[in-house]
Amino acid sequence: MRVVGSAIFVIALAPAARADTVTTFAATIDGRAYGGSWSHAAYANVTSVLGGARVTMSFEAPPLPVAPPTLYIHDTRLVPELFAGFLADDTHAEGMVGAGLRAELRMSSHRHDAVVRGGAYIAARAILIGGHQDGAAEFVIGSYITTNRRGTRVGWEGGAMMRPRHDTSADQANELDALITMYVGR
Repeated sequence: MRVVGSAIFVIALAPAARADTVTTFAATIDGRAYGGSWSHAAYANVTSVLGGARVTMSFEAPPLPVAPPTLYIHDTRLVPELFAGFLADDTHAEGMVGAGLRAELRMSSHRHDAVVRGGAYIAARAILIGGHQDGAAEFVIGSYITTNRRGTRVGWEGGAMMRPRHDTSADQANELDALITMYVGR
């Protein structure tokens, strides 16, 4: 029930009159470590490497226009997101759903006869993951470039996911994941 309430809250934050829906498809590499505390997990050796995929739907303002020649334009936005995906290795897989908020700096440049549009951001996300529906937090930085006038974007993000585990022993109760993600969408 908390997930539904959180999702409604995130959607309500979207700029209602001018929101476009952007859908991205991502591939993720995840290095996972465990510890009895967050500091122990941070200094533990990576115990497993997982791969995964994610579909993200974000609610954002229309793309910036192409800047006039020799100039650039920029703005900042808060962008709500909803997503679903999975992480897996050779022995198990875990599904996940979540919602987040991205603080984004968007830029458009038309300098030196080259048109470049893109953005850089930081994001915080709340996640339900795995068979026990563990709550987790994800914090990332990322950037993207818009590759054509239709708005196709290619991007990356890197960050960490913190997940308290209730289905393991006390010396592995805190899971810390390092994430690297590449995505494409429109």
